[in-house]
Amino acid sequence: MRAAGVALVGLMCGAPLVVTAPHAQAPSQAIALAIPDAKARQAVEREIARAVSRGLPSAPLVAKAMEGITKQAAPDRIRSAVAAQAQRLEQARGLLGPTPSEAELVSGAEALAAGIPTAMLKQVRAAWPAQSVVMPLDVLTELVARGVPPKQALERVVTLMRRGATPVQIAGLGAAVQADVAAGLAPDAALEVRARGVMSLLPSPAAAAALAPSGRRP
Repeated sequence: MRAAGVALVGLMCGAPLVVTAPHAQAPSQAIALAIPDAKARQAVEREIARAVSRGLPSAPLVAKAMEGITKQAAPDRIRSAVAAQAQRLEQARGLLGPTPSEAELVSGAEALAAGIPTAMLKQVRAAWPAQSVVMPLDVLTELVARGVPPKQALERVVTLMRRGATPVQIAGLGAAVQADVAAGLAPDAALEVRARGVMSLLPSPAAAAALAPSGRRP
């Protein structure tokens, strides 16, 4: 779903319309939108084409359209959902710059959709300017969805990032909190306990600063 170079094929007037993301890095994959009404289908396709023309990845937009189709949503709702996703992707691109990956854009867009404030995305990027922030963003979004206050969730995740936690450790934190909440523990209490546990395994702040990566992300 996050692969680059997705082509959108719509059948209009008996002839296929193909919209392909520019500068694709992988072979194009044809996807037909199963929206019976031709006018509605064209409206969705135009939203995707407009986003692609602004340099946004097509794959998450096609995925959003397919999600609506699977849920049998009204065509107008599908078009609105695609337009909203494009807006979030563009916003995430500005917040996670200068050169966020497609995966980071998708994670950023999901965070924004979950109500994560824009300033928090900037803080996550500032904590790891040279590493992918996909996992921290995904865990932050999950924590907030589970009921942890956004400010508390951000503070704990960013602290772990700055102390040298790995993506695997951050993912483990999210999974542990999720399990604790499912078992009946309050979300904020679960995060405090689990964050302390991860913190105990990390180097001191001074050592973490010395080990912090520098330069551009690979």
